[in-house]
Amino acid sequence: MAAFKRKVFYLSGFDPRGARFYHELLAEQVSLADHLRLGARRREGPDASWRLTRSDDAADCTVRFLAWDDLVRRHWPRGAASLLGRLAASYARFLTRGRWSQTRVVPRGSKLALAFPALMLARIALPLALLVGLGLGAGFLALGWPWSLAVIPALIVAALLAVPVAERGHGLWLARFVIFNDALACARAGADLDARLDAFAERLAEAMGEDCDELLFVTHSNGSILAVPVMARLLDRVGTMPAHFALVTLGSSIPLVGFRRDASAFHAALDRVAMGDFAWLDIGSLTDGAAIPLVDPCLTRPA
Repeated sequence: MAAFKRKVFYLSGFDPRGARFYHELLAEQVSLADHLRLGARRREGPDASWRLTRSDDAADCTVRFLAWDDLVRRHWPRGAASLLGRLAASYARFLTRGRWSQTRVVPRGSKLALAFPALMLARIALPLALLVGLGLGAGFLALGWPWSLAVIPALIVAALLAVPVAERGHGLWLARFVIFNDALACARAGADLDARLDAFAERLAEAMGEDCDELLFVTHSNGSILAVPVMARLLDRVGTMPAHFALVTLGSSIPLVGFRRDASAFHAALDRVAMGDFAWLDIGSLTDGAAIPLVDPCLTRPA
């Protein structure tokens, strides 16, 4: 009997780690299963690919890792002042340009997760501000100046110190996630990202002419947000989708951008995807703070 042939295109979340990390992650899991074999990682132009097969040759899966980790690194603010400034601006736009009436169905945990970077920085910064304020206040008092002069510089210094402290605890990924998706909503993520999404759609369209029994476009977290403009481009290219194609979104957070009133380009892509006829399996997780589970991906789209 011929082996079942599956081709998977994988688009990761907002992660500066590339294909090597994901190949190694899969290798750990394959090592626990005697019936699976994982092939070596190979370059595929800007991407990477590998094969996953069964020992009885009943199935043959080719995985292509759609690389965008280089773009993630470009959108990875470094330095306390830069990160704090961009995070504050991003929060301001989410608060003022979000259609909050559409988020009633969003789980409370997902809402809290979006506020987590600010809460975490405040938790670290306030004790630091107290210590810095006491030190500055003592100095000002010795000079005959009032304690009140220490408040503002204490807050500024504490905020700048809070960032590297939180960074050592790996707690600022979510802050950068918020900043990037704010840029995406404002259509300020850059021409390089648009070109990369065009290329992803082109690779998917080419794969539809190849010999395989199943073609999956699997995305995770922020990759699921990017799947919307990729699918819109793909639909424009191929029109009718083949029956053996399916989109799988894991830990999707599409409403994060969808509920923004100013995300007009993203809304147009959502509308185009909604007109398509293809299988879409959306798998959420209540324990994933960056995901928005149990919500129709298009539900928070402003009417």
